Amino acid sequence: MEKDSHDILAPCGRVRAYEDDDVIRARGIRYARAERFCPPLDEPPVDFIDGSTPGPASPQLRRDPNAGMTFDQLGGLPISEDCLRLSVTMPKAAVAEAGLPVLVWIHGGAYVAGAGDAEIYDPHTLSAEQGIIVVSVTYRLGVLGYLGTGRPEHSNLGVLDQISALRWVQANISSFGGDPDNITIAGQSAGADACAHLMIAEGTEGLFHRVLLASTPFGLAGGTDAMNWAMARVAQKIDPAASVDEILAAQEEVHKAALVGGLHAGMCFGVHYGHRPLPTRSDAAHAWAEVAPKYDVLMTRTEREIAFFAGFVPALRRLHDRSLTSPMLESLVSGITSAVYTRAGREFYDRHRMSGGQGARLLIVSRGDGSFFDAAHSGDLPLIFPGEIWHDSFLDYGETTAIAGPELRRIWGRFATSGALPRVPVPGLIDIMG
Repeated sequence: MEKDSHDILAPCGRVRAYEDDDVIRARGIRYARAERFCPPLDEPPVDFIDGSTPGPASPQLRRDPNAGMTFDQLGGLPISEDCLRLSVTMPKAAVAEAGLPVLVWIHGGAYVAGAGDAEIYDPHTLSAEQGIIVVSVTYRLGVLGYLGTGRPEHSNLGVLDQISALRWVQANISSFGGDPDNITIAGQSAGADACAHLMIAEGTEGLFHRVLLASTPFGLAGGTDAMNWAMARVAQKIDPAASVDEILAAQEEVHKAALVGGLHAGMCFGVHYGHRPLPTRSDAAHAWAEVAPKYDVLMTRTEREIAFFAGFVPALRRLHDRSLTSPMLESLVSGITSAVYTRAGREFYDRHRMSGGQGARLLIVSRGDGSFFDAAHSGDLPLIFPGEIWHDSFLDYGETTAIAGPELRRIWGRFATSGALPRVPVPGLIDIMG
C-alpha cells in the first residue's frame, strides 16, 4: 500500500515526506557533500528532494554479532562515502507553524560504526509520544572522518560534518514545524562525546540550546598522545585514492597500532584537540567553563556500563564465560566503569555547574533480574528507541520495557521541550546523582 505523502516547502527545496503510522518522515536528505579527506560543503537548495529512502551509513566494517550486538546494527542499510544525510521524524499533527521542540540525534558507535538511520535508533515512538521533532544525523567515521592520512586538516572532518548538519537544521527546521530556537543535541556513547565537543567547537554559536549526554566516555579523552602518534604513523601509508575496501583494511591496521593506548584503544578514532574546529586539550576545560551558562545539560549513564563489552574484551569474556556472578568480574566491571565513565563525567558535571550552567545527572540502575548485561552500556537505547529489532537482543528489557521506556522517554521529552531537569528518582529505573 502506498504511503500518503506531504510536500514541505523549505529553504533546502521542496521535500516530499511520507506518513508512517502516527509520524511523518523525510529521510535521506543531503545536508552536505564532501570529497574524501576534505571538509564538507553545505548542500545548496535544489528543486526537489524525495524523502522516502533512509540515508546510507558511512563506510564501516560489519562486525561479528557474537562479539557484541546479536543483530545487524545497521538494519540492512547500505554504506557509502556519500553519506552526509539526515532524516526528519515529526508527529503527524506537526504543521509549519507548530514551533515544536527539536532533538538532533548524533549516533554512537566508537566513531567507527552506526548511522543516523540505523534501525536501532528509530525515533518513531519518541517523536510521536513526546510531541517533538527528531533529526537523525549521519556523519563520516573512522579514518574517513577522524584521521585521514594523519595530516592535521584530516583530524576532525566528522565534527565539521555534524556542524554542517546543525546549520541545515537551523535554516530549515521551521518549515517542518520545528522551533529553531529550541534545539537539543543528544547522543549516546561516542555520540555523547561528539555533543560535548560541539559545545566548544568553533562555528556552533546559536545552533543548539541544550545538550543531552548519555554514557559519555569522558575517561578516554586524556593520555592519548602516544596512541595518536602511533596511529598517524600508520595512517601516513594510506593511499588517498584507494578503494573503500582498502580504506577499511587500512583502518584495521591503524586500529592495531592504537593498542598501545590500552583502554583508550576502545575509542581510538575521535576528536583531535588543537585542530579545527576544536581548542587545544589544555584549553578545553576553560572553553567548557566559558560556555556553561549557555547550555542546560542532562547527563545519564548506566550502572554497569562495561558489562556490555564482555564480548569485546578478552579478559572480561573469559570471566563472563566462567561465571555470571563472579566477584572478580563484578569488581572489574565496576572499576573500569568508574575509570571510563564515572570519575571524568563527574568532573565535567561539577565544572559545568560551578561555571553557571544548569544540569542534572541520572543513573540508570540494575533491574535486579540476574542478567549479566543488566544496566550495561547501551541498555537505555531499547527504552528510548523501542522496536522489534531489540526483541532478540541481550539488551532487551522484556516486560519492564512497558514501564521503564515511557518513563525515560518522558524525561528526554520534557528536557527537549522546556529544559526541565528531573529531580525525583524512578524506582527500579533511575537514581538522581548529585
